[in-house]
Order: sequence, then C-alpha cells, then structure tokens
Amino acid sequence: MRRKGGKSRPSWFWTPSHLTLRHSNNLTCLPFLSDQVHSRQKKQKPISTCVVWMKCPNFALKKKPIDAMIKHILLLLFVSFNALASNDSPLPLPDSLVGRLKEHRKTDVARAEALDAAIGFYDKKERILDAQGYIQELSSLANDLKDNYYIALSDYYIGYCELEKHNYAASINKLNEAYRRAEMLRLTDRTRLLLGRISLTKSSGFLSLNMFPEGFETLERGLDAVDEVDLKLRGRLLNNLGNLHADIGNSQAALEAYKNALKGEERGWYHYNIATVYSDMGYYDSALMYLDSAMFLSTSLDDSLRAKQLKGVIYNKQKLPQQAEQCFEECMEDLRLCENPELILVVNLNNAYTALQNKDFEKAMQLENNAEVIAHELQEERKVLDCLGLKALILKGMGEFEESLTCILQYDSIRESILSRQDRNKVHEIAHLREITALEQQFEVERKVAKQRMRYMGVIALLTIVLVLTIVFFLVKNKRQKELLLKQELDLRNREVTSKTMSQMQTNEVLNEVIEKLTHLANNPKGVGNPLPTAIRELKSRVDDGAKTDFDYYFVQVHPDFYAHLKRDFPDLSKNELRLCALIRANLNIKEIANLNNVSIDSVKSSRKRLRKSLGIVDSNVDLVDFLSMY
Repeated sequence: MRRKGGKSRPSWFWTPSHLTLRHSNNLTCLPFLSDQVHSRQKKQKPISTCVVWMKCPNFALKKKPIDAMIKHILLLLFVSFNALASNDSPLPLPDSLVGRLKEHRKTDVARAEALDAAIGFYDKKERILDAQGYIQELSSLANDLKDNYYIALSDYYIGYCELEKHNYAASINKLNEAYRRAEMLRLTDRTRLLLGRISLTKSSGFLSLNMFPEGFETLERGLDAVDEVDLKLRGRLLNNLGNLHADIGNSQAALEAYKNALKGEERGWYHYNIATVYSDMGYYDSALMYLDSAMFLSTSLDDSLRAKQLKGVIYNKQKLPQQAEQCFEECMEDLRLCENPELILVVNLNNAYTALQNKDFEKAMQLENNAEVIAHELQEERKVLDCLGLKALILKGMGEFEESLTCILQYDSIRESILSRQDRNKVHEIAHLREITALEQQFEVERKVAKQRMRYMGVIALLTIVLVLTIVFFLVKNKRQKELLLKQELDLRNREVTSKTMSQMQTNEVLNEVIEKLTHLANNPKGVGNPLPTAIRELKSRVDDGAKTDFDYYFVQVHPDFYAHLKRDFPDLSKNELRLCALIRANLNIKEIANLNNVSIDSVKSSRKRLRKSLGIVDSNVDLVDFLSMY
C-alpha cells in the first residue's frame, strides 16, 4: 500500500504515524494462489491512474444517476486536493513553526522543543524523511546539551527514518539504543510515550523481518509502558499485536486485540481488520457487519474501496456472484478517483474472477488484462503471478487449452523464481536475526551485570552505613557513660567537701562555745597570773586552720581549673575574694561561710557586696552562685 507523498510500506502493520491494514489473503479469492508465494510487499514505483486508463481503452463504465455523478465530482475534487498536497517535493513548514524556529536559535532546550515540533509536523503528514535535516540538528543539539531525553528522542527519529528506507536491521539497532537510554530516564508521562513510540516502530521492523517472538515481546513492553497515558498510541500497539496474532493464525487473540484497540482513534481501520479475521474464520455475516461499519467510518476513498472489494470477496466465498459483481462494479466506478495502483489491480482481479464464475469470459479477460498491465507497471512478480493464474483459468474456460498451458508454465516458472528468492531472503533474515539476537543477548548480559554491580554497591553502601552508625552509636554511648561517671564522681566529691566542711563547722561551733565560756572566765579572774588568756589565744589561732585547709584541698580536686579561669577573666581579685568565690561556688550559704571563716554574718554580707563590684555584676537580679557556676 502506498502512502500519499511518501514511501511504500507493508500493508499489515502500524508504524508511528500511519495506520495500515493487516495483510490478508482475502484481498483476492483466487483458488490457485499459494500462501507460500505471498511474500512481503516490496518497494513499489508510483504509477499514475492516467497510465492505467490510457492502456485500457476498451474499459467502459455504466452510466450513473445525476446524484451519483455529483458525489464522484466531489470525490474527484477531494482526491485532486490530496494529490496536490502529497507531491514528492519537500513539504514546507507552517509559518507558526518557522517563526518558532527563528525565535529559538540558541543552543538550549527551547530550541530542542522547537525542532521536535517541526519533526512532529512531518510525522503527522507521513513525511518523516523530509525532516531528516531537523533530526540531525536535534541529535547534535541533544549531545551538546547532554540531555538524555532528547538524545533518546533523536535516536528514535533516526531509527524511524531507517525503517522508512527499509533498512530494518539498522533501524532496530538504533531503536534499541533509544530504548535503553529512555529506560534510564525518570518514569513520567513523556517518558512513557517515548517508550511506547519506540516499541511501536521497533515492532514494525521485527514484523518486516518475520521475527515474531521479538515482535510480541516488544509490543508487550510498549503496552506496559504506555498503559492508559495515550489511548491512541495504545490502540496502535494493540493493532500491531492483533496483526501479529492474525499472521500466526491465532484468530481469537487477534480479535481481542483489535476490539481493545477500538478505544483509540481511527476506528474504521480497526473495523476493517476485525472483518478480515472474521472472514478468515468463515464468519462471513460478522465480517460483512464490520465492513459496513468500516465503510461508514472511512475517511478516504482508498479505505472505502478496500472495504468494498473485501465485501465482494466474501460474497464470492458465499457463492453469491451477483452481490459480488455489484460490489466490484461499484469499486470499478470509483477507481477513476483512486490513486492507489495496487488497490486498482486487486479490484480488477477480483472483478475478473467474479466474471469468470458467471462465465462472462470476455469481461473476465478484459479485466485481467487491465490488472496485468498494472502489475507490470508496479514490477510486482507476485501480482504478475496472480494475473497469470487467473488468465490460465479464463483461457481454460474459453477452450484455449494451449494458451492456458503456456500461462501455467509461466506461472510455475515465476513461482519457482519467487520461492528461490524467498529462500535466499530467508537466509539473510536468519543472519539478521542472529546478529540482532546476539546484540540483544549482549545488551541483556550487560544489563544484568550492571544490575548486579549496582546491587553489590548497594549492599556495600548499606553495610558501610550500618558500620558508621554502629561506631557513632558506641562512641556516643561511651561518651555518655564517661560523662555520667564524671558527674557521679563530681557529685561524690561535692558531697565529700560538703560533709567535711559541715563536720569542721560543727567542730568550730563547739570550740567557739568553749572559747566564749573561757573568755567569760578570763574576764572574771580570781587571781593573778591566770593562764586562761594565753590558752584562749592559742585555741583561737588553731580553731579554723584544719577546715580551711581541707576545703581548699577538696575544692581544687573537684574544680581544678576554677581559680585559673577566674583569674584569667578577673586578674585583680584578691586572695580572700578568690576564696570567697570558691565558697559560694560550693553552694555554701552566708551562715556557713561565716562559721567556716570564724567571722560574723554581717562581715560575710559586706564581703559579698564588694565581690559583686569586683566581678562587675551591676544587676541585682544576677545570682552569684549561677554566675560562678560558669567557671
């Protein structure tokens, strides 16, 4: 089947921008055709409809009513417009896209988006090869930006172009690179669509090489990636999946895939494909019902003609030659507006076979000659083979047995040539298969090795984290234990200092009471030379020496850096002021300090006031104990 303004492509599977029909032997209903000589469609040369009519001068159509002629005039205008729009000259971009490309000239993502929009325009117009310049620029820009998404997208477009050129192995290799890079991207809707488009195009390449298992795997991965993000793209993937099932004879699975694809767009094509499967299965009523839907939903003359001629084929299978002849007559009347030479050929062959069944040998021969002319113009050996087989049957019916035998001999010769070529092609396909399979296996091994390496690195990283956390835990735990032990030791020494001090204070209190009594006795002497005054002086001189010495010793043990830090900040403090700071730091109250120093409470209060001035404490709300606790 030939696309407008583009290359020909096999007519049984989807490619990214073009919905095509499933290959079906229902295109013709000739009983002598062998399935093994139905090779894939080759690249065909375009042929003008005018050439066909000039070489078939004896062909005549029945007259139609006025309303039908108006319909054909409108169709002729439509086809003429499409013909003008689909010539082989490069397709110009719309002004909006040209302006967008001029606006974004810098090497940035905006330029990449503009290039993608321009390529998408050619893709929608089924002229992707016209966009090769933009594709090469996008590839270069993506590599400069080191943007993995646009690198994968440009690789996809390059693989798509290789598919259009029928370089299937090169196309699949490039699409594999694009898929591997796209798989590494974050899974967003944009990435899902790209994975689906790559899978769709790659499946077309696999189907062209008859690599059905790889085609199944590719389509399944594409469906998983797309999911419900884009129903149109999902429908195309399902259409290819249905074609693949139909090609291997799995009709039920093909029907299920086609019917699931009906959720997408361009539903007329899906109805046609469903009809071909029902026809293969022998469910002719269901096939005719879906063909009526396909003709109703068809958006082009080629689609409508294809559905009509398949309908005629089904009528022939049902042994209804009159209905079949009516269908093919309608097709013949519409052929003047058709630009698809292969479709013209098929309609002529089917109409000729119907005429043969009706024993109208002259009309059958005339239609066969028309088809044979087109087959030679297309340089399609398989089509020539079909014409020769039909011609042999017509000549046999006319009693021309020698000429019929000559056609049969030519048929066998061409058939053997095709089979021999198919065998050679099969060898090349097997070589391609082995090469691609080896590449796929190598990629799979590399991916497994990479996953294993990542797994090992993850385990090592996890173990490292666990080890570090364990070390930190034990260090923190050890530090807390040391802090706890130090705190306990400090508390113990504080208690020792306090206990010792209190004990000494109690002793001093007792001694002071004795001193008071002795002093009273000394003030009332009974005789001359009383020794009590001397004893009192000695007792006073020794009463607090032990307490002061013990306090200083234990305080330095508990707070070894207290005096040094205090002298650093307040170097002018006297020795008595330093000792008073130590007593306050030990949390002794005014009375306890007075008893320890053997002075009055008022004297301690005065000393505390002078100390606050020496320490620079102006605010009366600042507590001396809290202040000295910082040292």
